[in-house]
Amino acid sequence: MSLRIEATIKTPSINLDSSSGSICISGISIPENPLEFFKPLDQELESYISKPSPLTNLEFKLEYFNTSTTLIIRNIIRKLASISNQTKLNVKWYFENDDEDMQEAGDEFKMLFKDIDFDIIGVNQF
Repeated sequence: MSLRIEATIKTPSINLDSSSGSICISGISIPENPLEFFKPLDQELESYISKPSPLTNLEFKLEYFNTSTTLIIRNIIRKLASISNQTKLNVKWYFENDDEDMQEAGDEFKMLFKDIDFDIIGVNQF
C-alpha cells in the first residue's frame, strides 16, 4: 500500500510507503481546499494505522504552508501518535537555515507533541 501525489505550485508532494513506514510531505501547501487535497492521505493513514510498520518515519520538508494546513499537519501527527503502542514514531521537521518562520513552526509542533521523537533539522536548501 502506498500513495504518491506529485507537487504543484500550490500543493505539496506526498509520499507514503506503508511497507517501510515512510511518509514524506514536501513543498508548498496552500491548497484551495485543504480537506479535499489531503483526503487521499487521510484515507491511506486510516488503513496504515490499522496495520502499521514497527517504525514510522514522518518527514516534513515544507517551504511554506497556510493556516489551514497547520490543522492538517497537527491531525496527521496526532493520528500517528495515537498508535504509539504499535509503532515507534519519528517526526523530522526540515527547514531551510535562513527560514526562521519554518523553524518556529517546527518548534511549536514539537512543543505540542512532547511525547514523541521530534527532530528539527536545518538544511542549506531543499
